[in-house]
Amino acid sequence: MDHYRGQESALNEQVLWRLRGPYDHDAMTRAVVALSARHEPLRTTYPRGRRLRQLVHEPRSLVVPLTDVSGEPDAAQRVIAAEVAAPVEASVWPLRPLVLRIAPEHHLVLLTLHHYCSDDYSNALLARDLRALYAREVGEATDLPDPQWQYAQWANWQHEQLSGESLDRLTGYWKEKLTGARLVELPARRRRPVPEGEPPWISIEHYIDADTTAGLRQLARRHRTTLFPVTLAVFYALLHQETGASDLTIASLFANRSRPEVRETVGFFASMVLLRERFGADATLGQLIAQTRTTVMEAMRHQDLPHQLLPPDTVVGGTGRTDDVLFQLLGSLLPRADMAGEELDDMAAQLERRRFALEFVVVPQGDVLSVLLLCSRAEFDPGWADAFVRGYVALVRATVAATDVPLAELRDVLVA
Repeated sequence: MDHYRGQESALNEQVLWRLRGPYDHDAMTRAVVALSARHEPLRTTYPRGRRLRQLVHEPRSLVVPLTDVSGEPDAAQRVIAAEVAAPVEASVWPLRPLVLRIAPEHHLVLLTLHHYCSDDYSNALLARDLRALYAREVGEATDLPDPQWQYAQWANWQHEQLSGESLDRLTGYWKEKLTGARLVELPARRRRPVPEGEPPWISIEHYIDADTTAGLRQLARRHRTTLFPVTLAVFYALLHQETGASDLTIASLFANRSRPEVRETVGFFASMVLLRERFGADATLGQLIAQTRTTVMEAMRHQDLPHQLLPPDTVVGGTGRTDDVLFQLLGSLLPRADMAGEELDDMAAQLERRRFALEFVVVPQGDVLSVLLLCSRAEFDPGWADAFVRGYVALVRATVAATDVPLAELRDVLVA
């Protein structure tokens, strides 16, 4: 990501927290300092050089700027967008805190971090910890579990895993699973000029209603699995309708926290995993869900190997970028405390800096599911993108209604 899109601030992560009520800025500053002391990656720099190194610094005092934007409509959104757009220089310091005063008893805390030191799971930990540490600083009793490992300890463990018999086992599994796999080639994808004044990225969002979402959850229970394999199976079915292919390989980001010692550890753990599914012409949605469940479970057991360590010709076709088509189910591993209510609305600014050509995201929001497609305007048409998401929602409804429908008969669902 740094090589291809680093200058586009694609490596920025952000944690947001809106506070209502009395606010103590000195206490917040102490809480941010305590947060940095608690998690080594927040005080780890990456000196420039031929090889990437981690340099962990001792805890130090930090300045947390307080900017008053009260009385300025939309000022907070502009500041959030500017913070997202401004790269974090990881060779200097990986964390950039800021507090906005929107009103006397309405404040917004922003932590902008370099992706080297955090990921989605870690952001949730940081949001939880900051709340607890601030509460402690203003005199409230709080209890936080101590991290067992810091990130450097996990890095040493991973280094041991990627050698000897463990490396042979992991490499053997992925080579057998992925050799001959082809990247998804969507017929709708082609280079096109972006109209002047249009944003570079398309963002399309539709919702799956509460009754259908409840049906999906019940379907997942029947298959003894979670929402992720079920929603992923529907995505495979949609790609099958789009491409006609019955051998599909897509990318997904896994938390990559197989060791219990890192459940409370902040750092960049997330690993790109390639999920390959093959099925016959007479396969049904139910059979595809069962296959996908097995594929996901096996991938989780073998996620310790970064796919970049496989031979470069293992997966063929497409543009050569294995992350070109990516599927994610957010919130499936740890509740995103910083992605709720108003904070979720604030995250809209981040849609302007995307990392993948096509990113398909399913987000649980209470009783419903949000289905979000983020894709490059230079490669996809907005009309197609909207139809693609609508097609997914239609397939979800068809899946809940009956799982014994052959995939070959689903085109009628999309046309309807």
